[in-house]
Amino acid sequence: MQVKQDFLVRLEDTGKGFVLSNKGFLIMLTNLACIHGTRIGQGLMDREKCHLSWMVVGWRLVVDHRPLLCETVHGTTWASGYGRLQTTRDFVLHDQQGQAAAKATSSWLVLDEHNTRVLRMTPEIVEPYGLEQDHQTFPGYAFPREAPAFTPERTVSVQVNRAMIDCNDHVHNTAYMDLFNEALPEDEDMDRFHDVTLVYRREIRPGQRIKAAFGRAGEERVVVLSEEETDQVHAFLLLR
Repeated sequence: MQVKQDFLVRLEDTGKGFVLSNKGFLIMLTNLACIHGTRIGQGLMDREKCHLSWMVVGWRLVVDHRPLLCETVHGTTWASGYGRLQTTRDFVLHDQQGQAAAKATSSWLVLDEHNTRVLRMTPEIVEPYGLEQDHQTFPGYAFPREAPAFTPERTVSVQVNRAMIDCNDHVHNTAYMDLFNEALPEDEDMDRFHDVTLVYRREIRPGQRIKAAFGRAGEERVVVLSEEETDQVHAFLLLR
């Protein structure tokens, strides 16, 4: 079962040159996932009825080109596979001329809505999405569990503000891009990187102060968000 949706490139979705930013792409992907879940009765507003709560734990986005402000982006998503504890959702985005703009994959956990316990994936949970296991954007790809070793070149302390908090009372998944961006040196533009991997490890709550560390690992740029006092990792970003 594929879900399709058109999106307008809004001013707040763009970066330098009025082209769609990496964060803007992720916002579209997140909304596509929400639409799919809602259509089969497992959306955010269905949690009390279906007793399930989906949580994204990883994104990989590869950009071919960036649509401009006020252009239309055509998005498609589908469920591409699942394992014991995680399921995979893939995406393609096309510009208004029908040319490929980006492709992406994502990894998700499902929680018991009442006790937040991670549930084992079952056919009853996953199959309503209409699995397309032979249709994968990155065949054989696996999200890294840890950030690669790097020497921090820049470390900043960031206060989580209320604008970053979503309906689940933690930092919204796309708002992590703002936290990562704080660590980038002024001469590094997030949107000049076209292969982006974001992995979530622990949620960030309102009022927390986060340490964001930037460095290089070979050709990759790396940003790690961690608890300021304990160094526990909340998330990391890889830019290529």
